[in-house]
Amino acid sequence: MEANKVRHAYNDAPKKILLPLSLGVSSTVLLHVLDEHLDAQSKRNGRTSYGLHILFIDQSAFCPQTGHADAIKKLRQRFPLHTFSVAALHEVLGYNDEHLGEVFKSHGVLYECSTLSQQDKLEKLLSALPSATSRFDIVNILRRKLIIAFAESHECSSVVFGDSTTRLAERTLSETAKGRGASLPWLTADNASPKGLKINYPVRDLLKGELVLYTKVIEPPLDPLIAYEDSFESVPTSSKDTTIDGLMSQYFQSVEQNYPSIVANVPIQSYAAFVDYLSSQYQKHGLETKEAFPLHLAQSTESLLVKGFCAMDALDP
Repeated sequence: MEANKVRHAYNDAPKKILLPLSLGVSSTVLLHVLDEHLDAQSKRNGRTSYGLHILFIDQSAFCPQTGHADAIKKLRQRFPLHTFSVAALHEVLGYNDEHLGEVFKSHGVLYECSTLSQQDKLEKLLSALPSATSRFDIVNILRRKLIIAFAESHECSSVVFGDSTTRLAERTLSETAKGRGASLPWLTADNASPKGLKINYPVRDLLKGELVLYTKVIEPPLDPLIAYEDSFESVPTSSKDTTIDGLMSQYFQSVEQNYPSIVANVPIQSYAAFVDYLSSQYQKHGLETKEAFPLHLAQSTESLLVKGFCAMDALDP
């Protein structure tokens, strides 16, 4: 938490931080830690340096997702001082985005068609995709785009994702397998959006097993509040339903039990390789500041994700 401390002057208005909640272990633990942090600030100083806005993305129209309404109700009761919002996944189409138009057009779906509802457009896109991997992939891309757009439209200063070391390791290998390794620094490390929205991963140094243990030892325990698992626990009965992300999740679930250092090393080495690459690009382009090149890359990240998705969506795991 110290590495992600929110600094402010005494007379400054409190900043607003968005926490995307998946109702899984990691994001629930992060919510609890931030709530404790704010409570300590309030008792010590009589004020807090930031406010917390919790966002849950409803994907039930496209993915198996039940019981989230009851889970959110319990969380509101447990953490009554924070703002909770629920947004449906198809609402991302309400934000003007040229990159989304490219994805829809490449699959024969009219992105700007006024006769179709946002949900119908998204359903048509998902039904046009050839594999479980591509369908799961576009849902994740749209979910992240909606989170960033929601944060920017609600004037949040930053977004804090509850991704553990285990989740970041899964993402590192799955994105590499999909041919999108160039996007990893913006999916696994602290960074900022083109509009200056800060993106942080406060629990990136903790394994999922450690977070699970935390939910059980804290009083009162957090595990009754957890509705979904953070990983793919079950193996699909058909190979057609298997995704690259699911395979990586199952792999790291087994590796973490016996070789936790291997899991922790994956995102670290990924970021170290990016730093080496970035340094070489500074020299190649003769940049005088360390802000210019990352900003250029940040502005092209969405384009990289879309192009990478369009290139791999015919892939069957």
